[in-house]
Amino acid sequence: MTEPLDPWGMAWVHQVYRRELRLLATLVADTAEGDRDRAAVVAEHLTDITASLHEHHVGEDGLLWPLLLDRAGPQADLVHRMEKQHGELHELLREVAELNPRWRETASAADRDRLADVVRRVSALTDEHLVDEEQHVLPLIRQHITPDEWQAFEVRGRDSIPQEKALVFLGIGLEDATPHEREKLIGGLPPEVLQFWEGPGGQQYAQWRAGLLGTA
Repeated sequence: MTEPLDPWGMAWVHQVYRRELRLLATLVADTAEGDRDRAAVVAEHLTDITASLHEHHVGEDGLLWPLLLDRAGPQADLVHRMEKQHGELHELLREVAELNPRWRETASAADRDRLADVVRRVSALTDEHLVDEEQHVLPLIRQHITPDEWQAFEVRGRDSIPQEKALVFLGIGLEDATPHEREKLIGGLPPEVLQFWEGPGGQQYAQWRAGLLGTA
């Protein structure tokens, strides 16, 4: 008998996006005018998170939604709603991609305030979209997507993370993971990666996180 699909990674990654976008809206707004060093730290993480969110949506658009449209015809309106929300978020993420490098360079109050406003809008719309997806689309994924298809989606997501950012994304993924999510994440790591994380890797992440939060 085939095991039922457990798309645990969807709720986990959604939690990461929610937390980091809310945090980033505050970090941008709280950066002092003219503090280019601080703006560079925050802007880099904003680039990483928004790029990851975009890639997550590209993966859904290419690997999940076509399958659901083919197999869950009566619920096609739900999938089309997801596509529409992705389009709206894409436009906001495009604004972030335009404003963020300029603010990083100038650290001006005007650029900061414009960027903070757009990030707050991204955060609010992402919250709304992810709740909708979790409540209405995840049941369709469990019913209509095979484990192999889901694995292909997850592999694409992992492959989209730049190698030099792997430690950061592992750390933010573990920040407030549930015991189930933590077991899945840790259990999927190669032994040498787990050993590194439990030693210098975890320490390096903690130092980076403190720097981002301004608590170093």
